[in-house]
Amino acid sequence: MGAMLNNSTNDERRQQILQIATRIFARQGFQTTTMEQVGREVGFTKPIIYQHFPSKDALYSEIVATTAERLLASLHVATEAQSSPRGKVEAAFRVYFDLVVRESDAFRVLFLQAGSTEHSRQLRAVEVDLVSFIEPLLTADLDSDHRRELAGGVVGMAEGAAVVWLVRQARAGWPEPTDDEAEILARRISTLAWGGLRAISQR
Repeated sequence: MGAMLNNSTNDERRQQILQIATRIFARQGFQTTTMEQVGREVGFTKPIIYQHFPSKDALYSEIVATTAERLLASLHVATEAQSSPRGKVEAAFRVYFDLVVRESDAFRVLFLQAGSTEHSRQLRAVEVDLVSFIEPLLTADLDSDHRRELAGGVVGMAEGAAVVWLVRQARAGWPEPTDDEAEILARRISTLAWGGLRAISQR
């Protein structure tokens, strides 16, 4: 029983550290954020912080990894509930932008506050995973290279729109998003993407 409680406490502490660190990285960037600052914000001593994350790089990498895992898991659930290619693509956009709007700090870390060269490689790996997820959703009567290029274009559109939205929010002082903000983003980019994909399928 004691071990279970200890594990639970450790998991809770780890999640607290990740949550606070995400907020700090998002606002200050990787370079100016320190582990001491994270510890002060969370209310833990430095030894406790380092017990969970041996370095600032490890902490940043964990934020990227957990955000990517949540995104991909949510995309799988949403698209499995759809039967048509268009329904799957539209569902993917809705989930994507819903997470961008609801978890804007995490996506600022992904898109706007990259740290080291190694972090940039990690972010590229996330993009490759997203391309691999989108590729099977597209029309099957294309060769694999063509379909993968289109999947890359779809991911690029989503990421570009997310970056524009995040920058606009930052310049406006981070106003509370409207209830339909994610839906509007998803509808606009979905319309653009599906129009292009439909034109290709009709060639």
